[in-house]
Parts: sequence; C-alpha cells; structure tokens
Amino acid sequence: MILGEEEKAMRKMGRRDFVKLGIASGAGLFAVRAPGAVPPQSTTPKRGGTFTVARSDGNPSFSGLELAMGNFVFIRSLYGFLIRQDNDLNPQPELAESWQFSADRRALTLKLRRGAKFHSGRDFTADDVVFSWKFALEPANVVTMRTLYSLIKDIKTIDKYTVELRFDEPCPLVFDILDTLCMMDRAAVDQLGKADAGGGPFTVTSYTPGAEIRTKRFESYWEKDRPFLDEYVIKQIPDPAALVINLESKAVDAIWGSPVHEVARLKGVPGMIVDPGPAAPNMYHLMVNVRKEPLSNKKVRQAINHAIDRERFCKSVLKETVEPTCLMWPKGSWAYFADLEGKYKYDPSKAKRLLAEAGYPEGFETTLKFGSKIQFGQEGLAQIIQFDLARIGIRAKLIDVESAVYPTQMRKGQFDLAVHNYGRIGRDPGMMLAGAVIWYPKTEDGPIGFDLPDFVRWRDQAAMMLEKDERKDLYRRIQTLVLEECFSMAVAPQQIFWVYRDYVKGLRANREGSPFVGEVWLDK
Repeated sequence: MILGEEEKAMRKMGRRDFVKLGIASGAGLFAVRAPGAVPPQSTTPKRGGTFTVARSDGNPSFSGLELAMGNFVFIRSLYGFLIRQDNDLNPQPELAESWQFSADRRALTLKLRRGAKFHSGRDFTADDVVFSWKFALEPANVVTMRTLYSLIKDIKTIDKYTVELRFDEPCPLVFDILDTLCMMDRAAVDQLGKADAGGGPFTVTSYTPGAEIRTKRFESYWEKDRPFLDEYVIKQIPDPAALVINLESKAVDAIWGSPVHEVARLKGVPGMIVDPGPAAPNMYHLMVNVRKEPLSNKKVRQAINHAIDRERFCKSVLKETVEPTCLMWPKGSWAYFADLEGKYKYDPSKAKRLLAEAGYPEGFETTLKFGSKIQFGQEGLAQIIQFDLARIGIRAKLIDVESAVYPTQMRKGQFDLAVHNYGRIGRDPGMMLAGAVIWYPKTEDGPIGFDLPDFVRWRDQAAMMLEKDERKDLYRRIQTLVLEECFSMAVAPQQIFWVYRDYVKGLRANREGSPFVGEVWLDK
C-alpha cells in the first residue's frame, strides 16, 4: 500500500498508466483484457474464409521492428507483443499476462504467458524477450525505434517465464516500448526478407514482391479461438484509382490508406464502411538537409517555412479532412501548444525579405524529392511547395523517388529538400521523438543532420520524467526550438482511412493504423 508523501507524489504523476498500475512495492498485478475476449458484435463470429486487403505501399522486409508504412498492415498479424495499448493508450495483457513495478519505479517485472509459441514451433520464453531487445539494439539491424528501446538498460531472466526490465530512471514510455517491441524468433530472423520471424495469429505462406503476401491461420496461436479467419491476404496496388476499383468490384474486401479524394464518395456507397481510425498517425512535413548549402542558413529555412501554403494543400489535396499546422505535434496531443500555431503563416513577402537577408535575393536552385508511390499526397504537396518556392525565387527540381529506394534515401539524408511523413504523432510525445528517425540528431546518424545539444538534452530529460507538467515544459522548449531552426516544417496531419465492405466484422486498428486481424471475421 502507498502511504504518506509517496502517495502524494503518485497523485501528481502525469502518465495515466502509472497511476492505474499502482507503482510501488506491494502494488497488485494489473490485467485488463481477458484472453479471448471478443469486442461486442451484432452476431456470433463465424470461422473461416479469406480476408483480402489492398494497400499502395510495398514492404521492405517482414520485420516487425521496421515500421515502414508498407509493414503496418501485417505487423500485428505476424508478431506477438508483450502488451497491447488500447485506443486510450492504456496497456492490455498479451504475451505478458501481468506486471509489477519496484518501489523506486526503476524496475518492471513481467510474468509471461505460458504456452505461447513462435511459428517455427519453438516455445516463447523469457530468453526470447532478452533476444528481441538485444536484436532491436543491434546497429546492423533495421529498427525504427532503437532510441526508444535503448531506454531499457538491462533485462534479466528471473525464471523461464519471468523477466525484469531495468531503467536508469523511472520511464514514462515503458508501455510504448512494450507495445512496439515485437517478439522475434531467433531461429527465423535470418529470413526476414521473405517471411516473418514471429508468433502472431497468422504466418506467411507465400510472398510475391510488389504484388501479394499470403498468410494463413497459425494453428498453435496462444488464443485458442483466434484467429477466426483461415487466410489473410495482402495485395499491393500502387495506383490509387485501382485500389478503389478493386474494392468496389469486391476483388478485395478492404483497402488501407484510401485515397482521400474518394473518402466522401465512398461514405455514400451502400455496403461500404469508412473508418478514420482512433487518431491521425502521421504528419506531412518538409525535411531540410541542413548539411547542404544554402539550406544550412537558418534564415533560408525560415523563408521556406513562410512560403508554404499549407491551407491550399489541405483544401486541394486532402479535401479538408484535416486542418493545416506548423507544429510538430497535432491537436489532441498534450504536447500541442495552440498559442504557437500560426508562427509560420503563408507570407511570401516575408519569405522574400528573409531570403534577401540571408544573401539570396535572387533565390537559388535546389531539388525536392518525394515518393508518389509511398504516400498519397506527397506528390501534390511537392507540387504546391515547388510553386510556392518559385514565387520567392527558389527553383526546386522535383524528383519522384521509386518506392524501393525512397526509405533508404530518406534515412541516409540523400536529399536537399524532401516531402515526407513522420509517424507516432498520436502517441506519447516522447515516443514520437524516439520513434521517428527524422528527429534523430547528427550524433545519432539522423537524416537531417541537425546538431542541437539542447534538443537532445531536453528530449532525454523528458523521457525519464513522470511529472507531466515538467515533461510538457520540456516539449514546449523543443517545439520552440524546432520552429526557430526549421529543419522540419510540419504541414498537416495525415489521416489514414480504412475502407471496407460491411460484411467485414471486428476490424480494429491501433494508432498507426495497424490492424488486429486476429479478431476479424466475415459475415458472408
């Protein structure tokens, strides 16, 4: 039981999860979601059938730790996780049945589920938690959120089904870690280019690059009544119009990432469900490589930021499904600072003045990269920015990068300017900074090349604080610094729409739009 001053301190803690979990010695173990619990349905779920989803993006690998857009559609189907965060970011049991914090909140003990298996047939044990963590920290492996996972300083196996996670300081991001650190099978990680290494409700049976992934029910999945489906098939259809045609003709049952200009029309089509998900998962932004001249000049970057007509992009391309913003965190995030909104209003005259002050009154030539096959809207935004920059004398050559090389070029900083989408904006603000590589500084091999010690210090301090007000103050400092430096220029949130036939039941997704297909069934 928590008493006295410790109780008062607990009531001040900012992260809802810590309050609910009763972080202290003697605190009870926490479990919310009973295994096999079915979301409310109008009828009893039917077993069998094939659920076919189409999306435009390709998958660079089958790794559950590479959070590329093309991978989200299968990550929660192929892999198991220690916990699952619900729509309100509260932790629910998965491969960890229960957990308990130490009195100093620097250790977390997890009781693991017995009987869970990997697709290879191996039993899931405490050693696999350690392996997955070490695999995620290995620089040679492609891991999107390595910085987040490095907050764990050690993992000890207490027994075959118990592990202890150690932190240098209390970690408010612990459940974000457990919700994204998928459990990897050490016997299968060498095949991630063609198959998965997981233990989720489905397992890969065949893969045709650029065309189709076929998966089948994993018969030894730990939830004995899951999944309901026999097969889950994922098709890649790069053309947005073809995506919709395939859905309307019932060649596929659902599309992930519906073209925004089709959303309003599809809402009115009988038998069609349009679902925006719990939150916008990504942010459209302009990346600026600060290593390149004259983009290394801060006034040049500020001029570019004032030149972008964000409202035009939201109206003409995103069809007013979202509102424009110049802030790195969106409305709805507790790190959104409304009084800073509008810092960079569309102002070509001011942009020209700043450009002249920087020594470029006649502008200059540069390149602007985007991936038309990577994300809907990137091409439209690139064209708008090209037009806007031309008005102030900056002549930007557009380069449409092929989807196969786009992630590599962006990650390695092989661009001058680049239209891009960063993720995790609907999560804890600290998770966004740790999980989206565009926020990695030069010292961490970040793609933009910024070198700002204050940014790194404030980021790391906030990641180890439990008091929400203190964390919020640090995130405000970071937001103010980003607005000053302009190495990333937010434009608008990206809402990713699921559109599916009404016979598809139980389809839910997390805040990245990654579906829990183990709960899906077909009423037909």
